[in-house]
Amino acid sequence: MKQGSKSLWLLGSVAATFAIGAEAQELSRTDLRLFGGDFSYNGLFRIDTAYSTTGKVNAANQLGLGSNGVPIERRAGNPATQYRTQLDDTAGIGVTPALPATLLSAAFGTPITAGAFAPTLGVSNLSPTGGSDTFTRYLPRGEQVINYHALRFETSASINWGNFSFQSRLRALYDPGALGYDEYNYNDYRGIDGGFQTAESGRPEARAYRGTPDYFGYSVDGKKNPLLFERSGKNYSIDLPAFFLQYNSGNLTARLGNQTVAWGQLLFFRLFDSANGLDLRRHLFVDRAIEEFADERASAPGLRLTYQVTDSIVADAFAQQFIPTIVPNPNTPYNIVDSRFILHDNYYKNGAYKKFNAGLRVKGDFGQYNAQAFYVNRLNPLGSIRWRKSGVDKALPNDNALGAAFNQACQAAIIPAYNLQNGTNFRTDNGCGPLIAETAFEAGPNGLNSYVEWFDRASYTKLDALVALNRLIDEFPAAQALLTAEVDNAEQAANELDAFFIAFGAGGAHGHVERDYYREHLFGLGGGFVTEGEPGSIFDQALINLEVTYTPKRVFTGLDLRQRYDKRDEIQAGLVVEKYQRFFQSVPATYMVFQYLWQKESSLEGLLLDGYGSENYTRPGTNYRLTSGVPTNNNPKITPGVSGGANYAVLAFLQPGPQYIFEYSIASLIDIQGGILVQPGIQWKPRGNVTVNLFYNYINSNVWSGNKNKSFLSFIDDRDDITVRLGYQF
Repeated sequence: MKQGSKSLWLLGSVAATFAIGAEAQELSRTDLRLFGGDFSYNGLFRIDTAYSTTGKVNAANQLGLGSNGVPIERRAGNPATQYRTQLDDTAGIGVTPALPATLLSAAFGTPITAGAFAPTLGVSNLSPTGGSDTFTRYLPRGEQVINYHALRFETSASINWGNFSFQSRLRALYDPGALGYDEYNYNDYRGIDGGFQTAESGRPEARAYRGTPDYFGYSVDGKKNPLLFERSGKNYSIDLPAFFLQYNSGNLTARLGNQTVAWGQLLFFRLFDSANGLDLRRHLFVDRAIEEFADERASAPGLRLTYQVTDSIVADAFAQQFIPTIVPNPNTPYNIVDSRFILHDNYYKNGAYKKFNAGLRVKGDFGQYNAQAFYVNRLNPLGSIRWRKSGVDKALPNDNALGAAFNQACQAAIIPAYNLQNGTNFRTDNGCGPLIAETAFEAGPNGLNSYVEWFDRASYTKLDALVALNRLIDEFPAAQALLTAEVDNAEQAANELDAFFIAFGAGGAHGHVERDYYREHLFGLGGGFVTEGEPGSIFDQALINLEVTYTPKRVFTGLDLRQRYDKRDEIQAGLVVEKYQRFFQSVPATYMVFQYLWQKESSLEGLLLDGYGSENYTRPGTNYRLTSGVPTNNNPKITPGVSGGANYAVLAFLQPGPQYIFEYSIASLIDIQGGILVQPGIQWKPRGNVTVNLFYNYINSNVWSGNKNKSFLSFIDDRDDITVRLGYQF
């Protein structure tokens, strides 16, 4: 189906749903006939606002970076010694043509005298001290008043014709943007080092890097709106999370269309909930916990069949288009990817949108016992990430000695030699631009500026700072031509990184990574029973379930973002205890749940545990603590990892009040590595169609470990907020 046809079809579907809702409001809900069938509808207007209690901008965003406003000393390493030593400014190496001659000597392994080198760019008046400086990142530290603010409209409509029915739900959201947010704007920095070319490009995937933040938009490389049942932009999203035809006959139920398959019903955990990815653009996963991912599951077009085999056994199968987990965009409040790294999503480009997931589950209830088993063949919705070429042919800035020297050396000899050796025909009139385009970096404003930021971001993203640098070198021949060298220790890495960050000028360097999706096979087994005790006691009628999944050769993002992804056999095991207990006759029963999850290889985010717990590196004599709670260690073990697997626990309670006017809840997620998320909440229904929700998210990734990077909650450690919901149902 062509893009225009798809857009027209979706808009027509949306209009039809609105029209159905409008017509229904003028008529009684009872005895209503439409298109020859029995019609029913309901709808919702809601305002969600999450007020920040920390006042901090997300640490992954430009205005929340710890390096903003911090003077950082940079010392460039000498490429002639593979960056084991630093350039000696006192020897005048910063004066052209001496420095280009030094670079060429390192490149070709033979001494080249400065007198024999003719500078080509006319920059002989540059400062001679090009090997070291003190750089202060020029962005301010922002303040956050609101983490999330959205106006929501939903309407559900169904028409029944005997055994057939049509079910639909339309969801529309609008975020006003600047109201309450301290917004970063790319356009404010377009004058630095020639601007940010990725932001200037007209490609669909560049939308998130232009102007103000893209709160609700979802675009991927090569496609502006890759989802058939959604249209979105910077401040709005309109989709049809349910749009399917249902058939019921005897023991068989079939659904064809856009839908979700909710096999799992766990708070925070998704052991058996493997059919659909998550849409995390709204309130990440810190929405109202007791709703169990109801608003986060990403629906997908497909077929679902449910068959009641016997009175005790039911079989459930599905086949759906693959829809990935959608992560928040750069510089939005719940972004988890550092905004200086451009994430290219290959969902459309590499054909993942044409792929299907399928699964089968069999579940049986036998008196007080139950058992279930499932198999799912799917593409992992989290995907895997690796370095990729930037494709941006842009010379280094000539306003610094190192940048100018590299450009001269590239034009005079490095690029001609590279062309001769590799059979390429790269231009020689744009400094090092053609070679930089073949690396994973791009020069532009608001990028990485120092080795301190490199180590800080590696700790934050659970990567190994040294081997990630080495993969940038040994897997990209153009980087090797630019006189890079693999490193053995943190000091050598700092020397090399500072050399190139100085050369990238005041703007700095933006990294480019890409996200791909790989097929995997999930096997799950579960069993449980209902306890029997003294009637009315806390030990009576408790439901206990044990669930285990096994995924052979799951593809993970490597700690070094290598081209060949890391494959591991993943095992997950969860224990769930649920109980309704009536403590007082005047109020309904209290719902209580305890959950425990163990994962062999990865965290709840799906990242390898090997990358957790790393610490920032700073040169001896300096102390830049850019990430609160991370101790400075001048001889770090780069990635100590988490041994013995990941361990998480959940405790939750829900207590309705008399007549269910009030409802009190508390849910807590504990990461045994030292993090905790606690969410107390209250729901008030002053009228049957009016609901007010209030809940608070308290997040602390470093309660007892001494290192916040040991917990998966370090990604959202400063996202504490109080959320207010005002809803009207019709």
